[in-house]
Amino acid sequence: MTRSIIHILPLELIIKIFMMLDYRSLLTCQQVCHLFNTLIAGSSPLQYALELAIAGKQDNPLSSFDFSHKLAALRQYQDAWGTLQWTNTKDIPMLRGNVWELYGGVLALSDLNRTIRFRRLPSQIREIEEHVWSVSTSDMDLRDLTIDPAQDLLVLIARPRRHRALDTRLETAVHLRSLTTGSRHPLAPDPSILRHSINEGVVELSFIVQVCEDRVAMHFISHEAAPSELVVWNWKTGRKELNLRSPNLKAISFLTNHYMLVGGFGDGDRFTEALLYVLDLTKCDGEPVTLEDVNYRCAFVYPPCFPWVTPLGFQIRADPMSPWVPPASSNVPFSVDRDLRLLVITMYVAFGQELVSFDLFVLSRALLSFVEGLGPENDRHDFSWKDWGPRNTRLMESPPHSPVWVCFVFGTKFASLVHGEFEANVHTLEVWDFNPNGIRRERCRGMVDEMEVEDDPIIEWHDHDFSLVHHVVFLENIQTSLPYRVVRRDLPLQKLGGRGFADVLCSEDNLILVDAFDRNMRLLTF
Repeated sequence: MTRSIIHILPLELIIKIFMMLDYRSLLTCQQVCHLFNTLIAGSSPLQYALELAIAGKQDNPLSSFDFSHKLAALRQYQDAWGTLQWTNTKDIPMLRGNVWELYGGVLALSDLNRTIRFRRLPSQIREIEEHVWSVSTSDMDLRDLTIDPAQDLLVLIARPRRHRALDTRLETAVHLRSLTTGSRHPLAPDPSILRHSINEGVVELSFIVQVCEDRVAMHFISHEAAPSELVVWNWKTGRKELNLRSPNLKAISFLTNHYMLVGGFGDGDRFTEALLYVLDLTKCDGEPVTLEDVNYRCAFVYPPCFPWVTPLGFQIRADPMSPWVPPASSNVPFSVDRDLRLLVITMYVAFGQELVSFDLFVLSRALLSFVEGLGPENDRHDFSWKDWGPRNTRLMESPPHSPVWVCFVFGTKFASLVHGEFEANVHTLEVWDFNPNGIRRERCRGMVDEMEVEDDPIIEWHDHDFSLVHHVVFLENIQTSLPYRVVRRDLPLQKLGGRGFADVLCSEDNLILVDAFDRNMRLLTF
């Protein structure tokens, strides 16, 4: 009788072949025969590969931990976040400055003595030790900052000043420094300062600044009639790659290293129309151009609004920027999948005397699938709402989140703090997770639409329903159905007399409750 090749190959070789497969192929192989199922179920490396895909994580190949350790840590991590069972709490006093940032597991707070205190946030499960250090900014009048721990990059924005030669222009200096030492970054150009001048008529500016690999993007937001601007540099060469100027430029975010997502409003005569433009940075030359004239790759069109609706603004939040990996010195066993990110896009409008905001939840890979499906000749392609919106998004009136403490999203998670309707001191912490593989796995285990688990968190699934927006802002009713799961947990009562925690921030290993009135942060560590 002829033996199958499966029974001839050594088992170790079969496992090595399995290690080269993606997780979908592994799941298929488990259903082929009893031998394959036994091999995959009994292999820590293969089980770890499956758990990574289900959790929306990626392996850190530089970690010294073996696969058994990584697998145990990943399962503990998933269980803790899935039921909001943090391992430790710690109060952190807020400093007296007004500049802050949270990115890559590092919290930055400025002080009035021209220093920035950085705190690497801890994790018991991923075995990250807390570390605190300070950097002086005594040589500048600091206006804003951002960081990228993976590149040891600290980006400091000095307060704009009138140009020495052209008194009608505001000049902004962007300093590129080491996050750990505060000195000039070794990969930055010499001098390590990027400069940009804003045109006439601008008195007050605010900024959005982001880093994605070798690119730095700055959104100069004008609060007067003058148009806002978007500038993208290669921070390692100092070359300006994009210089966009438009009154309709409302929000920005990196979609990938070479695709920039820009939120704006069209100039429709019959109705108000919001759009998300995708710009290909490899096709931009750094010369000044308007949003109306730029050769954008494509645009995602929102549902139309009534003509009497006044567009006010956009906000796009996603963390981390893609692609992102932990610092080379990090020994963490795994990190968030850089290709699976949730974008929370908030649109602010007014009708009459009423202000209202709507949140659109969408995964980055859904937008990229449309962009990458276009042919090279299909620039300036508009995707209608019916093409991209109903199945790939959730659109709803904004759940509670702050316009100031905006780091409320990480990976596929969105965090919100809901205040008690009748008891002011009772707050409910909510974490919404839009990870599709995790939702499917939990459903396969027989989870019901709503259930209580130990220590009273409530878990709620929204994978077989839709959200309906019936509002006077939009011309038609809007249905969207992107699956997500909500975990809720009531927080303990806070002390009487204070206003208590009002907002929540989210990072890979922590939730941070913010009490801006008493200037206190409570760190919840997983």
